[in-house]
Amino acid sequence: MNIKSRSIAVISSALVLISVSVFPAFGGQQDRFVFTQLKYDGDWDPYPEAWQDIRAFLVTTTSIDAEPARRVVEMTDKQLFSSPFLVILGTGVFPRFSEKDRQTLRRYLSNGGLLFVEDSSGRRNSEFDASFRAEAARLFPEIPLRRLPPEHPLYRSYYLVRKVGGRRLCNDFMEGIDLGGRTVLIYSRNDLVGAWGKDRFGNYLWECSPGGQEQRFEAEKLTMNLIMYSVTGTYKSDAIHKQYIEQKLR
Repeated sequence: MNIKSRSIAVISSALVLISVSVFPAFGGQQDRFVFTQLKYDGDWDPYPEAWQDIRAFLVTTTSIDAEPARRVVEMTDKQLFSSPFLVILGTGVFPRFSEKDRQTLRRYLSNGGLLFVEDSSGRRNSEFDASFRAEAARLFPEIPLRRLPPEHPLYRSYYLVRKVGGRRLCNDFMEGIDLGGRTVLIYSRNDLVGAWGKDRFGNYLWECSPGGQEQRFEAEKLTMNLIMYSVTGTYKSDAIHKQYIEQKLR
C-alpha cells in the first residue's frame, strides 16, 4: 500500500469514530462497526456465513474495528437505532411493511442510517426485485429509485471502483434513493454478498458470471466501499480529494 493509500485508510478509520458523534442516534456501537441485517417474514438470510469473510477482509484491508458477530434485528428492535448500516437480503417475495414499520424506517434513514438492499436471486425478472421496488415506492412515494452516477462517492469511498461486480451481473450499475442531499438507500441486483460465499475449506462456493474472478474482486471492493460510505458519507466528494481522484481515474 503506497503513502496516499495509507493516508486514505487513516482518514477513513478516523471518520468511523466521528460518525458515532455526528449521528447520536447510533451511539450504541462503542466505536466498532457492526454488520446488521434485517430479519423479516421470508427468505431474509441466504448467506448466513458470508459476514465472517467480509469482516476478515475489512479488518485486513482497512483500519476499521468490526464486531466479530453480526447483529440481526427486526423492525421493532431498539437495536436498529444502534446500527448505522442496515442490510436487507432476499431471493423471494419481499413482504409489505406495515405503515408503522415504514415510519420507523424513514426515521432511521432521516437520522443518518444507511440501508443496503440486495436482490440475491441472480435473476433479472425476480420476485424480490418486483416486490421490493413496490415497497420502496410506498416508503418514499415522492422519491423514486435512481441509477447512481459514476461520480457517486460510493464508487470512491475507499477503492476507486470502475465496474460493478457480484455473483451474477444483472445490472452494470447500482441504484439509490437520496434524502436531504445524502443517499440513504442503496439497491443492488448483482448479489455482492453471494460473491463472498466459501465452504469450510476456504473455497468459493459459486462462480461469478459472466466475468469470473475479476468480477468477484470488483464485488469485494464495492462491498468495502459500501461499508466505508456508511461511516464516511460524502467526504470523498470534497474538493480536497478531487485532484487525486481525477488523476487516478485517468
